[in-house]
Amino acid sequence: MPRQFAPYHLRLDWLMWFLALGASGGSWFPVLLQKLLDGDRRTLALLGGNPFPGPPPRWVRARVYRYRFSTPAERRADGAWWVREPAGFLTDPVQRTGR
Repeated sequence: MPRQFAPYHLRLDWLMWFLALGASGGSWFPVLLQKLLDGDRRTLALLGGNPFPGPPPRWVRARVYRYRFSTPAERRADGAWWVREPAGFLTDPVQRTGR
């Protein structure tokens, strides 16, 4: 069973969940994207693993997914607790800004 974390509201994925629901990202989300484009080690450490093991990407974008619990049959087949389906994009592609 998936683990529960508390206080969960301090986690990056929890904050991003609110963005997908339409909440304003204020100034933190564009900064996060730029830090990913910069290959910032401290920012990458917030993720489960570095999705860009080579040089930093030239572009990034944020996708939105709909999640649901797996059915008992799906769980038996592959062990997954969640099934996700693409639901669009949170941002258009973003490239590194000059600094």
